[in-house]
Amino acid sequence: MNYAKPRPMDPRRPDDAEEILAERLEQALDEDPEEPDEEKKDPVVFGFFR
Repeated sequence: MNYAKPRPMDPRRPDDAEEILAERLEQALDEDPEEPDEEKKDPVVFGFFR
């Protein structure tokens, strides 16, 4: 058996992880303003199931 201490945060995590996530979500969800209304796609919805 080995003694292991749990870590509250991953040491490989970048300092600005929240900012990176926000930028990537913004890029992924960004709608093209030049897209005609007739060809608009359904909005993206995030959800979780239990």
